[in-house]
Amino acid sequence: MKKIKCKMCDFTANDGNLVPHVQENHPEITLKQYMDKHGGETSLIDQAILDATKPVKGTSVDLFGIEFKKRTGLDAKLKTMVPKVDTNYSFQDFTGDVCYDISKAHPVALTGHCGTGKTSLIYQLAAKLGVPVMRVNTNQQTTIADFVGTWIVKGGEMQWVDGALPFAMRHGCWLIIDEIDYAEPAILSALNAVLEPARTLMLKEKGDEIVEAHDDFRIFSTGNTLGQMSEFRSLYQGTSIMNEAFIDRWRLYLVGYLPEALEVKVVAGAVDGMTEKVARRLVQVASAVRKAFVEETMQCTFSTRRLIDWAEMLVRHSSSGPDAPVKAAENTIFSKVSREDATAFRGYLQRVFFGR
Repeated sequence: MKKIKCKMCDFTANDGNLVPHVQENHPEITLKQYMDKHGGETSLIDQAILDATKPVKGTSVDLFGIEFKKRTGLDAKLKTMVPKVDTNYSFQDFTGDVCYDISKAHPVALTGHCGTGKTSLIYQLAAKLGVPVMRVNTNQQTTIADFVGTWIVKGGEMQWVDGALPFAMRHGCWLIIDEIDYAEPAILSALNAVLEPARTLMLKEKGDEIVEAHDDFRIFSTGNTLGQMSEFRSLYQGTSIMNEAFIDRWRLYLVGYLPEALEVKVVAGAVDGMTEKVARRLVQVASAVRKAFVEETMQCTFSTRRLIDWAEMLVRHSSSGPDAPVKAAENTIFSKVSREDATAFRGYLQRVFFGR
């Protein structure tokens, strides 16, 4: 059997077959690309494997029964935009439908109270697929230039700088438009064509240039008052009413807080030294605060992230005895909310931990 040396490294296939080596050690390139670039003996490679549409071993990921091709070959800048996998993250039961929408390039909108993990859900799916993510927070200060782009003077010459939307479209990023119900009408208008099946954007400021979406480009939005959450608009001052035609361009999912039993496991698993017994009490306090927020008797709510922060400091101050939960809350909760909310929170804490 003729020995064959890999053209990309020092490996030599003594059996004359480089296929397993290329698949395992060079996932950034397909077998066909290897053959096109470096040449080789096609008799050693099955023609079916050479099919460019077939993913190389190690580059496909199964998410909730749907196979995705993992993103490879990113440049240095895009690599820094790929989120890190959180092994403690727990996906909610509708995530399989979100994955289906992603596979079909359908725009996905997530609605729900703040702190329910809307944005982190998209980040964690992107992390598993190695996809770069761009996130834009929309508010009354966000301009159309921030979103679409603008001309600048550099070196005495006018240069165009892409905003978040065309950049993500050109480079195949996932774009998250956070708090879209705070966005100005001009920004929402710019999205209309991008949300259509053709997925194109006209840059009027750049001579009507047409930007076509990269195959891997996906668009997401989050909001607190979209769809059925509109009844809570009084809790989120400054939000805009989304018209039905705009909402219909998205697949809209309602994201709630994790079930208490699952959130207990998440908190206990995220913090070394935290027991499920103590985590359960923390979650009970959080649930009481969330209920008060919805009933508009408190102005703050309670995210899982805040729970984990509290749990970390509780473990740190465990030597403080019975005062540990209160001491741990000083910099993780009390300092972040109004005096009235801090007083109400102390009341819930006292009842759950000390039965007072």
